[in-house]
Amino acid sequence: MSCIEGAEAQNTRARTALSTRGFAIVPSGFYVRTVFDERTGQDSTGALFFSADGESVTHKISLRSASFAGVGEFLSGSVARDTSLRPINIRIQKLDIREAISADGEISGEINLAFSFDLDKGDWTVPLTRYQAAAKYKRSLANLAIVEPTLLNILANSVKFIDNWLAREASSDPNLAKKVKLSFHNYLEQHDDTVYYDAGRPLVWDDFREARRDHNFAAAVFPSFGYDQRSEVKDGVIHVELDVKVFMVKSASWAAPGAQNAYNLNHEQRHFDLVKLVADRFKKKLLSEKLSPENYQGVINFEYLEFYREMNKIQKDYDEQTSHGKSQSQQDIWNRRIDLELKQLSADN
Repeated sequence: MSCIEGAEAQNTRARTALSTRGFAIVPSGFYVRTVFDERTGQDSTGALFFSADGESVTHKISLRSASFAGVGEFLSGSVARDTSLRPINIRIQKLDIREAISADGEISGEINLAFSFDLDKGDWTVPLTRYQAAAKYKRSLANLAIVEPTLLNILANSVKFIDNWLAREASSDPNLAKKVKLSFHNYLEQHDDTVYYDAGRPLVWDDFREARRDHNFAAAVFPSFGYDQRSEVKDGVIHVELDVKVFMVKSASWAAPGAQNAYNLNHEQRHFDLVKLVADRFKKKLLSEKLSPENYQGVINFEYLEFYREMNKIQKDYDEQTSHGKSQSQQDIWNRRIDLELKQLSADN
């Protein structure tokens, strides 16, 4: 397939055909998925001088229409296609050849190239890096042969550049990671106005600090859970650590005067325990998911919202079934259920 063609002049056609012979490249980290010509406002790639009937003639050359396939075929055909590697798109942003002729007939030529590369994720692409290069040559008016190898070399160097870039960046760039490893840490550090769940540190009445005038119930606590997230890339793996925080806020919790007894405190503690159990199910659910570098953040966010809704529902069910602790028989049932799940949680950890 010819890549560079000249218009006809005096029944003569200037042609430089790109050949992949001798330019086989075996990259270690990618294959070429698609080549795009993204140049704008250019109808031609440049112009070549050559001799026709003893006259120097200038011919425009183009990568447009069928002639463009020559560059695409070179970039695809000269690179080994191992589809187990990363699919890379090459975007031609600049590719031109310019020549000037001196008074004595010597031709000075320059090829300028600018490519960008992106990672093809199927439904979307991730921009990676850009490559710019220029190559100069000199030739006689009658000799076009140097143009082809000069262009081939600059194209081949662009392919080698992205292969080297990927090899250098693959271990630390999250866009290039192939796996996700998830781990958890239970946040236990205590603060003045916040109690973080710790099996060895149950609630005490001093944790209920809000002053309330209307007391429809003996006490109220509003525990919740959240997480802080850290991530880093090591050896091509995204290591994600979640600090899971099960907590209650002292200034938002209250107890009615005369209601501060062990039975009522147990009811409020069970609210806290239930949130701890929901947070643990959140962790187990995430560990059961097949997380990928493309979807892990969305999965974490989605599951957190799902288990947050579950937390609210189970808190409502608990209060309704125990009549906010007034039904001792139902409270005993919930106590046994929660103790059993906490025991299993302790055994699993």
